[in-house]
Amino acid sequence: MQRLSIDQLGPIKHCELEINNFMVFTGAQASGKSTVVKSIFFFANIRNLLLQLLRRRYLQSESFRNRILEMSLKNRLIREVRSNFLQVFGSTWCMDNTMRLEYHYKEETYIKLFLKADPTAPNYIWLEFSDNFSDFLETLEQRLFKKEDNPNDIFFLLKEMVEDFFEDSSEVIYIPAGRSMITLLSTQLNYIYSGMDDMQKRSLDYCTQNYLERILQLKSNFAAGSEQMVENLLVTTDEKMDGKLLKEAVRLMKMILQGEYRNVDGEERLQVSGNRYVKINFASSGQQEAVWILNVLFYYLLNKRNSYFIIEEPESHLFPNAQKLMMEFIALAQNKGKNKIFITTHSPYILGTINNLLYADKIAGKVPERELENIVPKSKRIAFVDLSAFFIQSGYAKTCVDREFKAISNEVIDGASDDINRDYEEMVCLKK
Repeated sequence: MQRLSIDQLGPIKHCELEINNFMVFTGAQASGKSTVVKSIFFFANIRNLLLQLLRRRYLQSESFRNRILEMSLKNRLIREVRSNFLQVFGSTWCMDNTMRLEYHYKEETYIKLFLKADPTAPNYIWLEFSDNFSDFLETLEQRLFKKEDNPNDIFFLLKEMVEDFFEDSSEVIYIPAGRSMITLLSTQLNYIYSGMDDMQKRSLDYCTQNYLERILQLKSNFAAGSEQMVENLLVTTDEKMDGKLLKEAVRLMKMILQGEYRNVDGEERLQVSGNRYVKINFASSGQQEAVWILNVLFYYLLNKRNSYFIIEEPESHLFPNAQKLMMEFIALAQNKGKNKIFITTHSPYILGTINNLLYADKIAGKVPERELENIVPKSKRIAFVDLSAFFIQSGYAKTCVDREFKAISNEVIDGASDDINRDYEEMVCLKK
């Protein structure tokens, strides 16, 4: 199982955790939830950085690739990872020089990242690869330069080698908080982003940039609307598709958005009914926050692409019942462990819904299945073995899973309510 260790990064003093299929992080604002999930994203994305580097090197001219003094693949990857760290976490000048990150992809396969107190290079980012990781990078480089009968196959072979080494072909997808601003500027996004030079793009927070580029790429796929997309796929594909699951996904999307998202000739709309629609930048803040969580997850579910979905505050600006539906939709996208889900949340409604989905899985086989299916379908249930939940407080990540009841601890869900109720009871007592 993959493992992450964090020391002295942002609000996090120390954190060690194993990466599970469904991970939940809760806690007060500025406690370090985003720091943890960004760390997971950063290390999961290194595989993608390596593939991009291989693609660029493969597309270079042969004379350039064969230069004797060219920087090694390992050193180029180190440079890419350093640059990416700064884009994800910001400047290291304000960081504690004892900051240290360590990520194990497999038991003996790891990357360590740390800062060194060096008068000539204060807070410089240092990287250490496990021996087998270093050996693998050397093998990739040798394979890249090897003469082949069919050179067009080299990159695809390298891609398979990378996926086999990491034992993972999932795409990592980060959906940040504050999504409504990007949705609000939907009609200007293409113009704004295309007008930026490379340096300006690199100055953006990498997680936001990655999210922005993804939705710009996906917009045109929604010209027909989600319901029609499912119908078209079921009619045209030879693959075995779970039509019931996809139709349930469409139903939940419509209920959460109170309409259906469409991109018509570049204009983003929420189709309300018939010919009635509202432009997305005039929709409610809840609709603007939710729309691209739903669209991104739906697209990858529709296309059966294995993914890591990292979602910050899926409850933002949503009514409690819509929060429940959003959590059910996210569980649907996890699809019993086929995809990985990482969420941060402040919402007791999100946590409470997760507990219901866990309970449904727990009692399956012990109650009439048809009746349970009417309440919580199989496609939404969460297996307890897939769940890890943490409460971030005072710089530490503490598990908040109740193993006896196989649920997230009620103390975490009801904590704020207890404080509110206590204040009320104390005021009532004043009247006596």
